[in-house]
Parts: sequence; structure tokens; C-alpha cells
Amino acid sequence: MTNPRTLLPQYAFAAVLAVFSIGPGVPLHAQEAVAMADPVAIAQDAPRHALVIGNSGYKIASPLKNPAADADLMAETLGKIGFTVTKVTDAGYVDFNRAVVQYANSLPDGAISVVYYAGHGVQVSGQNFLLPVDADPASQADLPFLSMSLDNLLGIFRERNAAANIFILDACRNNPFEDDAVRSVVGSQTRGLAPVLSGFRGSMIAFSTAPGKVAQDGTGRNSPYSIALADAMLRPGLPIESVFKLARTQVIGVTDYQQVPWENSSLTQEIYLAAPAAVAAAVDPQKRVTQCDLMAGHPSDPERVHVGVDYALLRPGPAIAACRADLVADPHNPRLMSLLARALTKNGELQEALALDEAAVKLGYLGAYHNLGNHYRRGEIVKRDLVKALELFTYAAERGHPEDAYNVGILYRDGEGGVPQDFSRAHEWFEKAAQQDYPSAFDKLGLMAKSGEGEKADAEKAAALFARGAELGDSSAMVNLASAYRKGEGVQQDFDQAFGLYRRAAQLRRTSAYTSLGDIYLKGQGREVDMTEALFWFQLAARQGHGYSQEKAAEISAGLDAATLAEVERRVQNWINGDFG
Repeated sequence: MTNPRTLLPQYAFAAVLAVFSIGPGVPLHAQEAVAMADPVAIAQDAPRHALVIGNSGYKIASPLKNPAADADLMAETLGKIGFTVTKVTDAGYVDFNRAVVQYANSLPDGAISVVYYAGHGVQVSGQNFLLPVDADPASQADLPFLSMSLDNLLGIFRERNAAANIFILDACRNNPFEDDAVRSVVGSQTRGLAPVLSGFRGSMIAFSTAPGKVAQDGTGRNSPYSIALADAMLRPGLPIESVFKLARTQVIGVTDYQQVPWENSSLTQEIYLAAPAAVAAAVDPQKRVTQCDLMAGHPSDPERVHVGVDYALLRPGPAIAACRADLVADPHNPRLMSLLARALTKNGELQEALALDEAAVKLGYLGAYHNLGNHYRRGEIVKRDLVKALELFTYAAERGHPEDAYNVGILYRDGEGGVPQDFSRAHEWFEKAAQQDYPSAFDKLGLMAKSGEGEKADAEKAAALFARGAELGDSSAMVNLASAYRKGEGVQQDFDQAFGLYRRAAQLRRTSAYTSLGDIYLKGQGREVDMTEALFWFQLAARQGHGYSQEKAAEISAGLDAATLAEVERRVQNWINGDFG
């Protein structure tokens, strides 16, 4: 049978960190911040230097696929944007230490420095060690002499006269030593890197995940952390703290809350990502990132200026306030109109949202066509009209809006409200959305392949499509792939794989995942029969009105004591409040 993971899309992206001085073209709030800052510390002509290290080819520890490629992309990108770059890959102990010391000694006064490390790192007794490719410790006491401790790395730069020191560590992995004897020396129970309580004034230390946690490598050439940096760091006009917040938001979304990047900063001045000349030459004022974009941007909008915020995570109150303020400053910007409308819709203020979307449509903004199509599809304020919705979605889809290509496919698949049912057209539009990596399109293509709608039924093809959608974060695809593993449809039956996928979908609040997890514990499929766990999951689905789960929850509750029922209810409330059980 086909292994669906071999068909997952391969990410290709650049890992970027650029730290520049401020100048013309940055947002007004940034200029005001700079006016109050020390002008020497952020001089426009500050020299920019970077040391990029990527260790993949480990000899004793397990080899890594991403770091050398990340280092190549990092060095190339930093060089293009004006950094003097020193790149080292697959460095042994001598080369690693020599590169760090020589780079630090070469930094001119007032420089902005970036040190990026990708490779293995371990923590022992609260200390972090970055491993050369030839590290081969016989005991914990060997590590300081066979690796670069993070404390020593920071110490080398502490006394340099740089204006800012930025350290980025994509090294938060499990204990890398494969040999059991060596692993026991370092401590196999250790996960990720230890927290760093402080660096030194004028520094920032960024980790790819939180202290004590493990970062993911992803399925492609580079890590999820790098993919987020690539998207966030190339946004001009943002302070570096905002850039890392953007990267963190994207990593959280891609990894289903399993990875949360973390920073420790003692920066005292505003550091920006684009040089003044680069901002002026490359950035259309209409496309500059605003607080409205940060708080209400649409992730699928082809004209977006940053990664966007999923609708479920959008906080309407703050987003509305930010968008109103930005729209006052730029009253003819249709993107800001449509984003304010998006936030208002989430808040139930539909009349104003409709007016803003109609105004932005007249200005030709694709995101507004999407919003207005949803008004007609749902019958919000306007009379429900699926033909009109199809017209609006098609206009945006033909001009590159991936979610609206998906929406057109849904309307043709369902064939309601005057829209003819046409599986061939539905498949065509789902394919267009999938070509743009819109996650839900893979799920619907999988369902069509499974059921034989418009094509011959093919369980293996369906499982592969579900796998692609799941990898891109679609909760429905996760559930459908989990069900394929649970039943052995198109893949080898694997209850552990099924359980893990259901659990991921449950974290995304998918009701069908709750029900399936309840069934697994009820029937003992890959897990011991556990009525308390079964009740917990059935109760979550029952709260969403799921009939089968309501029946099962009532049956199980009748056989449990009051204390157990109270504990399950406590867990349910914690989950609802965001504690994920």
C-alpha cells in the first residue's frame, strides 16, 4: 500500500533574519519610538555582519537533514540584503570554535550582529551545549571540552562593542546520541534546551521552541521554524520583537500548538528588519504592515502583507480597534476595509461589515469579494443567494484566491440553491486550490477519491490526499486519515497513528475527533478500555450537539460514581477554557 507521507508537499523556503537600522518609510509609531531612542545605538550606517552555522553530518550523534540547507539559504539571503556573512557547515570542534572567535574579533564597533546556529544541542544540569559534528563524549564532564556551551558563546560577544547581538538557535531536539551507552552518559531523559534567564544588555536569544520542549524538523528541506522566519523576517517596517511574534504565531499554527518558539531579549532600542533604502525602493505604502494586518489579516488572501490570523483565533475587540485606527490614517485602503469587515463579522456587527465589503469590492480588492461571497452564502444581512456567492467566489478564485477556488468547488459539489451539481467542475476547482496548498482542498479531493464521486474509487489515493491535507493543518483531513488507519483503508491498519491524528484534530476542536477518541477508549482499539477517558471525549462531542456521543455519554455516566463524574466535568471545563485536557 502507498505510504501517504511520501506524497506530502515539500516545503522550500529561505530562513532569514535581517536586522537593520530605521529610516524613511517605516510606520509613524516606529519613527516616534526612534525619536525617543539613543540615535547612536541605531545609526543608519551601522555595519551588518552575520555568522551562520549549520551542522548536519554528525558522526556519532544522529545526522540531521535540515541544518546545512538552512545555513545555505540563510547565508545567501543575508548576503543579498547587505550583511557580510561568514558561513560554516558541518563544523568539527576546532572549526566551530575558530569560526566563532574569529567572527567575534572581526566585528566593528556599533555593528548589528546575527549569529544563527542550526544543528544538535543538548542540555545537561541546566546548561546548553551546541554540538560540533565530531562530538563523542564519554561522560557528561567531557561536554564542555567537546562542544560549544551557550554560556561561553554569549560570553565571547558580551564585551564586544556591537550595537545589537541577535542569537538564533534552531537546535531544540531530543538527545541526539544513538548509542545507548553514550546516550546514558548525557541523559536520555533530557528534552530540548534549558531556559536562559538572561543574556546581556543589547542582546536577543531566540529558540525554535520553548525551554524543555522539542522542535520539529518538518517534511521538507527546512524546519517549520525556518519557514516561519522566512515569511516574517522579510516584512519591512516591523520591530524585531514583532517579527518573532509573527514567526511564533505561524509555527504554533503549523504544528498544532506542539511547538511554541521562545525569545529572551534585553534589547534597549528598536531594531528594524529593512534598511531605509530598501524600504523606500521595495515597499508600496499601500502594502506596509499595520496593526490591523497583524490582528485581522486573512491567511488565504493572495494580497495579504503578512501571514494572517485564522478566523478561530481572531480576537474581534482588539482587531476592530486597531483596524479602525489604521483606516482613519489610510481611509482609501481597501485591504484595511476588508480586514475591519472581517473583524466586525466575527463580532456580529454585520451591517457595517457588509457596507465595508461592498466599498472594497468597488475598489477591486479580492479579499472583499471573498467576504461578500460569504455574506451571500450564509444569508447574513442580505438574502441567501448561492448563485451570487458563486459569482463572487469565482471572480476571486480566477485571480488567485485559494480559499475561493475551494469555495467554488464546494458549491459545485453540493449543487444547491440554483447552482448545478457538477463533480467534474468541483474536482477541477479543488485541484486549483490544492495547487496553491490550500489544506481543505486535499481533504475534499480525498473524499471524492474515497467515494468515487466523478472518478473511480481509490482508497490509497484518498489516504495520500488526506495525508497532504493533514500535514498542512486541516483538521477534517486529520480525522479522515485517522479513520483510514483505524480501518486499514488504503493504508496498513495502525491504531497508534489513528490515535495521534485524532488527538491533533481534537486540539483543533474537531467534534468528530472527540467522538472517535471516545470510541477508541470504549472499544479498546490500540488503547486499554477506559470508561472515564471515553466519557471525557464523548462529553466534549455531546456539548457540540452530537447525538451518538450524547447517547454514549449518558450510558457511561450511569455506571460511574459521583467523584469520577465530577473529575470528568472538571476536565471538560478545562478543555473548553483552552487547557486541552
